[in-house]
Amino acid sequence: MRVDRLPFDELPEATRQAIADRVGPGCPRAEVENGTSSALASLLWPSDSDEEMVFVKGLPLDHERIGELKAEAAVNPHLPARAPRMLWQQEAGGWLLVGFEGVNASAWAWFGDDSGHLEPIAAVLRELSQYPAPKEVRLTPWERWAAYCDPADEPLLTGDRLVHSDPAASNFMVERSGRVWMIDWAWAMRGPAWIDTALWGMRLVLDGNQTPEQAAGWARTVPAFAAAPREAVVVLTEAEARSWEAWQAYGTTGLEETIKAARAWARYWATP
Repeated sequence: MRVDRLPFDELPEATRQAIADRVGPGCPRAEVENGTSSALASLLWPSDSDEEMVFVKGLPLDHERIGELKAEAAVNPHLPARAPRMLWQQEAGGWLLVGFEGVNASAWAWFGDDSGHLEPIAAVLRELSQYPAPKEVRLTPWERWAAYCDPADEPLLTGDRLVHSDPAASNFMVERSGRVWMIDWAWAMRGPAWIDTALWGMRLVLDGNQTPEQAAGWARTVPAFAAAPREAVVVLTEAEARSWEAWQAYGTTGLEETIKAARAWARYWATP
């Protein structure tokens, strides 16, 4: 479910004061348009010029998605350096606020087949596929996709690597130097090393307008994915397509292109 943004000036006074206490009163601010999971998403430049930018996310404590923001804050200290570090968290005015290291980079990676972002992102996925899941990460792929799988498929989606699980273009930020940041870790999981790359392939089709054949070429540059059992990839890609179709059946609108891409990606792997 997409979360509607609340203008900064309409936040409760206690919430705005808590942010001012952290970064300084009246500091320059830019509202971040990307993302669908926070009611507040602001990039702030502290009044002390020696301090770094701060990205602040927030949700009311009684919001149905508050668990995601709490999960993102809990896992952050255990993430690889590719994730912006959490600086602080605080409850104020009935809201949970989380301040992260601000990043001066593109707001959106480009996933087209001719993009210069693809190889740096593939390198991040290669690196992440070797990163053990910290003990604090307990969510598993099976918990997310079991409803769309045969019970016998659980071993195919079981593993001990750290999985981001949402490698959309909006969750990669690329600096001019080529450094890639991976953001929004609310759905971090413990699973097989190849899962993020399998999900990335679908996003190359959706966000980058690539053909499944082109996307598969990029996915195979990640060794963990290239070595994955095809049966397992078929199970995951089919489950992902079914999950989007279920959201549409539930009443979520605007998913036509997502479903089309997910179904094309699943069909590619299911075809001998």
